[in-house]
Parts: sequence; C-alpha cells; structure tokens
Amino acid sequence: MNIAAIEPLLPDQIPTDILTMADQLPFLLGRLSGSLADETAQALGDLLKVTNTYYSNLIEGQFTEPLTLNPNTPKRQRKELSELAVIHMMAQNALERSLRQHRDLPWSALFSPNFLQRVHRRLFETADPALLLLADGSRLNPGSLRSDEQRDVMVGTHKAPSWESVVALLERMKFVYGDYEDPRKRVLAAFAYHHRLSWVHPFADGNGRLLRMITHLQLYKLGLASPLWSLSRGLARQQTQYYAALAAADRRRLGDTDGRGQLSQQGLFDFLRFMLRVSLDQINYMIACLDTPLLADRVERAFATNEKLIRAGVRVESAKAITILLKFGRVKRGDFKIYTGLNDRYATGQLTKLIELGLVGSKTPKARDLTAKLPVWFAQLIFPDLHRRFL
Repeated sequence: MNIAAIEPLLPDQIPTDILTMADQLPFLLGRLSGSLADETAQALGDLLKVTNTYYSNLIEGQFTEPLTLNPNTPKRQRKELSELAVIHMMAQNALERSLRQHRDLPWSALFSPNFLQRVHRRLFETADPALLLLADGSRLNPGSLRSDEQRDVMVGTHKAPSWESVVALLERMKFVYGDYEDPRKRVLAAFAYHHRLSWVHPFADGNGRLLRMITHLQLYKLGLASPLWSLSRGLARQQTQYYAALAAADRRRLGDTDGRGQLSQQGLFDFLRFMLRVSLDQINYMIACLDTPLLADRVERAFATNEKLIRAGVRVESAKAITILLKFGRVKRGDFKIYTGLNDRYATGQLTKLIELGLVGSKTPKARDLTAKLPVWFAQLIFPDLHRRFL
C-alpha cells in the first residue's frame, strides 16, 4: 500500500470552529486546575486514574467494578478483568513518570514506532497469558507490530493496511504529526493521530487501549492531560458516536470538495470536532462537580443517607468540615474539629472515624495537618454519575 493512502493527515486549512475549540481546551483546564488546592488535586488525580481505566475497559466491552481497581491488591486475588485494568493503571503511572523524568523528550518521539511498541508492551506484558489469547487461537505478543508477525487483519468492515506497509505508515505519521511546533496544532495532531493510528491498526490486538493511552500521554506531554479529567469517560459515555466518528473518518474521499487525500477530509474534521467536544465536556463536568455550594450539598446528603457512613457513626455535622477540607486541601487538626461544630470530644471521635474511612489523610495519629482524600466509594456519592455502567 502506498503511504499516500493515509492522507490527509492534517490539512493546512483548519475550519475556524475547530481552532476555536482547540483554544478553549487550555483555558478551561486552567480554570479547573486553578480552582483546586494541590492536595485535593492529588486526591482527585488518583481517583481519575481509576475512572480512566474503568471506562477504557468498558469501551472494550469489559465491566470492572471501580472499587476493585486497587494496584495494592495481590495479583493472585484479582479477577481477570480487574487484573488487566490494574495493569492499565500501573502502566499509566509508569509512563507518566517517565515523561516527567525525560522532559526534554522531543514531541516527535511520541509518534515513533518504538514508542508505540513500548506503550503496547507496558500495557500487556505482565497480563496473565490467558488474557492474551486471540480469536484464531494464537497469543498476543506485547509490543510486536503486525509487520513483525507478517499478520493482516480485518477490524469489523475495515481491512487494515497490509503488514508490509505498517512501519512506513507509522513513520509517515511521525514525520507529519511530530513536526508541529504550534501548541494548538499539536493538540489537533494528537486527536488526528488517534484516528489514523486506529486506521493503521498496528498491532494484532490491544489497539483500542493503546490509542487511548497514547492520546492521553500526548496530551500529558502538552500539559493538557490533567489528572483532573478523563477522556475515556467521555468516549465511553458516547461510545456509539465515538465509533461512528471513527468510521466516518475511515471513508474514502467523496469528491473534489472533500480534500485532496485518499481519505475523507470532512470525516477527519468531524472526528476532530467530536474529540474536542468530548474533551471540553469532560472538563466542564469536573468544573461543575467541584462547584463549592453544590459540592457542599452533595457531601451533606451523603452523610445523611449513606449506610456506610451511618453505620460508622459519622454525623451529618462533619459534612461541613469535609467540604472545607476538599476546598483547601489541607487544614489544621484543631481547625477541622472546629469546622464540625461539635464539642472537642465528639469532634475528636468524628475525626478518628473519618480517618479510618479514608476520607481524611493524617500522616501520624496526632499529625497537625490533615489532607483531603477521595476514596472511590465516597467519590461516587458526591460526583454525579462518575462511574456509570452501560453494558
């Protein structure tokens, strides 16, 4: 296959509405990030990694209860799908850490075949062999491109490019997408690459998880993949539209008004619009979740109605203290007890219960500073529809 078959990769003339949405992304993210204390942002970031993994699994048709996604659970105690999801979380942590440690890594490196292989390997190499079985009875080889295995594939009705052309197509995308210096064009390049990489289907299996991880890491490199929002959540909640947008961008060029490449320019533009809308929607969702008056109402309602909190002896009066802690991220132990409105003895008892439940962080039993925590079960109470099952 001629490498021109993947064109257009990103036309020079981008519609104004797409550019406008691309400009909104860092603005909204700054608004979200600027509204949170560092400790709350850290707690929310840990939570959203669970959310991201949960929804990425869900897109693959696999339901994994968010409460079971704990990297500290011994491997032998995990259920199969939970194991793969936990591996996904650990891979995200490791890959983000690597990007932080290698800040001078060039933008183009995130489009290289070697980088794809590294991420694919990290996602699957520690999985139980039973999870790597393919439909034809063979086993997925983590990090091995189709060109390495001389394997052609059909993905639904899409016949992926022949294995002989995989490396040449990947190198072509690296040459184009990796050359942009303008931050806005880099955002669009990351989203365009999401589709074009799907079209190439570089590995025998695992491409869906790979796509979403690669896009996350590219946005992370740009400072836009804040841990405070989840792209996978948005894609899973609009999964039908997501697949339709991918399929529309697969279309062949529809005539002289549809660009000059072999694939549909309009289909690619519509895919960019979809990805940008999903991203903006998810950032706005988190901004709304963290609106202080509404958050205070949801926390109080949770304290008044949740059986786990009631059984633990947690009183509704403590809700105000938790809301304040979430807002400021860190408060003094004495101040926290004052915020409950209870006398010192009752407030001390309440604080002990909240620490045991994981809602408050304290480095030692008598540490002066308390920090915000967001365990999954509690976050599901105070953030509307955070984890929704669609299957």
